[in-house]
Amino acid sequence: MTVLDFTKKTTPVIDKLIKLGFHYESTDKTEAEGIRNPPQLITTWENVMNGVILKIIDTYAVSYDENDVLHQTPTEYVRITDDCTNISVTMSVEEFMELERITNSNGSTFPRPETSFKRITNEN
Repeated sequence: MTVLDFTKKTTPVIDKLIKLGFHYESTDKTEAEGIRNPPQLITTWENVMNGVILKIIDTYAVSYDENDVLHQTPTEYVRITDDCTNISVTMSVEEFMELERITNSNGSTFPRPETSFKRITNEN
């Protein structure tokens, strides 16, 4: 039986994505292409209104020691791509968590600063 549970806690990264207006699109897993290209788990989020795609990439950093022994360290990074220009920026998850706003190539900044709405009444 499948259960839909909205009380489930999310991660800080997902909370940040939602705050910035992104919506989950898909998760793809790529297989290893040789020793130097380890497998990757790529989770794609998209901000449709602002034409920006964000991918969280879980992979391994590959290094060799002085004895040519392979070492793979789990790593996670974020790649943000502007749909109009196809320009990408890659950053660590920590750097992404520090972002407050993103401006696309059209000059639209999101999320927009919240403005307060105050109702003015005429009490005559």
